[in-house]
Amino acid sequence: MDEGQKFPGQERLHKRRQYLEVYGRGRKTHCPHFVVYVLENGLDYHRLGITVSRKVGKAVVRNKVKRRLREVFRANKPSWDAHYDMVVNVKRSAAEAVFDKLGADFREALGRLEKECHAASSGSEPTTTV
Repeated sequence: MDEGQKFPGQERLHKRRQYLEVYGRGRKTHCPHFVVYVLENGLDYHRLGITVSRKVGKAVVRNKVKRRLREVFRANKPSWDAHYDMVVNVKRSAAEAVFDKLGADFREALGRLEKECHAASSGSEPTTTV
């Protein structure tokens, strides 16, 4: 397996406080099968965290969904200028979703988040006057 095919431990969120920081300060977008939160991390790489509730299914199903999402992330890492921590909260519908649909949803979510983050960093967010 070459370097581009690996998903090293440094690219994963491990601690609860890391997840909470992304939830609290990050941006989010909804998809049919999951919700994605992102927060700039200041590192040289993106990091991923996945949460799958027991409502999604038994352990075998939850682990299958996590494996699929890790592969989708590995194959579709954004090539943004800044690097982000990403948390994916899986919805029940992801258990029945085909792999290609998960990938398409993930790419769509990243596209929306990239536009939001780029707009925020360029200062073109709308301002309201009173």
